[in-house]
Amino acid sequence: MTSFVIGYRVFAPQAGGSLQSQSRLDQSDDSLVGFRKQSSEVDSTSRGGTSLAITERDIKSLGETFRKAASPIERRLAFSKLLEGLTSENALLIREQIAHLDHRSSEFQEFHYAWGATDGEQAAVFGASTPEDDMSPALAGWASGNPSEALAWFNTLRIENDPNFDFLLNDRKIQPDRLREHLMRGLVKGLADNNPNTASEFVHELTESGNKAAPRLMHTVADAVMRSSKPSTAVDWAETLPQGNARTVALRRMAERYVDENPTEAAAWASKFAKDRATAAIVGEVGANWSHRDPKAALEWLSALPTSHGQNAGLRRTLSDWTHRDPAAASEYLSTMPDSPARNAAITGFSSRLAWEDPTAALVWAETITSEGQRHESILHIGRAWARKDAEAAADWAANAGLPENVQQAFLNPPKDKRRR
Repeated sequence: MTSFVIGYRVFAPQAGGSLQSQSRLDQSDDSLVGFRKQSSEVDSTSRGGTSLAITERDIKSLGETFRKAASPIERRLAFSKLLEGLTSENALLIREQIAHLDHRSSEFQEFHYAWGATDGEQAAVFGASTPEDDMSPALAGWASGNPSEALAWFNTLRIENDPNFDFLLNDRKIQPDRLREHLMRGLVKGLADNNPNTASEFVHELTESGNKAAPRLMHTVADAVMRSSKPSTAVDWAETLPQGNARTVALRRMAERYVDENPTEAAAWASKFAKDRATAAIVGEVGANWSHRDPKAALEWLSALPTSHGQNAGLRRTLSDWTHRDPAAASEYLSTMPDSPARNAAITGFSSRLAWEDPTAALVWAETITSEGQRHESILHIGRAWARKDAEAAADWAANAGLPENVQQAFLNPPKDKRRR
């Protein structure tokens, strides 16, 4: 069972989507062998079907070992035995044995995941009355064992009108939309553990309904796919997803791992996404991750690509990453690049990272960018970074740099929402 940590976050208020019918769940693409759990397997692992007999005395003894044993192995074994013995009847007693844990700990999350797989709605709703993060992992466990039931519950959920949520809404002052988004993360986690196809369909429908947080959830689905398959195989699955932001998120996530498996193969695969602005970030992902291993090889690949959104994104990210790790080597490489759009993009990435450490040196480099638009954009980025550290020095430089009036004003008066790093 994979541990995970989910904290409350603010998302754009959106209503959750719903699958149109149960039949669509049953018709999910089974092209990746091993992703779908057979119904017999679900039946045997849900609702406590695999629990071992365990007495109240055993639970308390194991709980004491889990809390007090010096050896982490002893603690882990005791915790595993508690989970193995979990049933609907003893869940609250077992929870008492782990109540001392931080709710972000793996064991706290895993217990509630297991309880959700065993007890469904009862486990999920229990968390609505506690200050800890119980509900999301419990909902994940429920969705992993009985996805259709968990989906039906979520899709008919009316948080504002359900007294079960009074504590979170009235005492904790959590906004209903915020809570719904939080639960959605747990639901997608469990759906992906059961069948990534069902999870991706749910995320796609949320995205189509206008839920701005939904595409990011494809990270979770992509991770589930890659647990069952190599990235080079997993990307084939991701490419069958409907066009849109969620698909791009999945492909970017897989690109990270693909580079670790085979960087040259990953680069060849990513090249086909270079021309489209919407998928250009995939090229950047490959370049940046390849640069950890061999920055020169990554840059040679990127420089050989046709001038495109992907090439620009890749060069910016790769140089930025390399500059963070070894600015001297990155600078030396830049000095060997001939004037070209590729060099302009590379300098933009280099100077944007250098801006936080040495803004004056970053500006010297930025001024060598031959594209006026890119040069001014880079100078503004550096100036805003410099102003956060030394506003007076940045203003003095701008006043004497001979910048066009509009660039100078933008340099000295950045929009408020761009003052954060």
